Amino acid sequence: MKAVFDHIARRSAEYAEEPLFVRLRDPSVDTEEKLNFAPWAAHFVMTFADLYHFFLPTEKPRDRFEELTNVHLSEEGTHWKWYLADLSIAEMDPMMRFTDALRFIWSDATIKTRKLAYEMCRLSAGLDSLQKLVMVNAIEATGRVALEAVIPVGMEVAARTGRRLTYFGNHHLETERHHTLEDESVRRSLEEMTLDPAMRENLFSIVDRVFEHFRGLSDDSFRIARTRRGITDDLRALESQALASAGRV
Repeated sequence: MKAVFDHIARRSAEYAEEPLFVRLRDPSVDTEEKLNFAPWAAHFVMTFADLYHFFLPTEKPRDRFEELTNVHLSEEGTHWKWYLADLSIAEMDPMMRFTDALRFIWSDATIKTRKLAYEMCRLSAGLDSLQKLVMVNAIEATGRVALEAVIPVGMEVAARTGRRLTYFGNHHLETERHHTLEDESVRRSLEEMTLDPAMRENLFSIVDRVFEHFRGLSDDSFRIARTRRGITDDLRALESQALASAGRV
């Protein structure tokens, strides 16, 4: 199993060089602008909260792999609350009509982001307990990459404004580091497992598919970060499009 964790580490290193994360680490980009993409991640954050609460857990775990998966999913269960709080603290929480909120979340700008949760549902269908645990580990690895890139930005925002962020702050990363799947004894016991070549290649494939789908999220976020000045401007554009499609302008 160690080979699988090594493969996740390799894919993580590659994923860390995605344009979004390079931009987040770029000192020439203004700190406030680096988080422009955050509101557009709403579908990802909130849908994954449901995915982790309703879809991926096993009601009656049959083995240790399902138990570990369930524990991890429960540990991630409240992080969406931090995200909502940070949007408000970072002043990315404008008042809007309900229909505008729906247009915003389901706009063309977030097609790849919205597909991500559904692709994870498709990928998980039919997986056995070990395969699902590896899938969850790969998802966790993509999150670690994102957090390591965005946390310094959140800390810069706090230093400049006095507004402490949680989802985009160090507390989130420290919480992740203390999850059960990160426990040294748990990781060691998994690494010591022996896999036959066919299963190892199958697990490699699951890891690869997770990272490929998460690239869609980072692609959307990077494009949004570069082209949008803020949520209010995008709402005006969406409203104009809606009026035009209704034949009112």
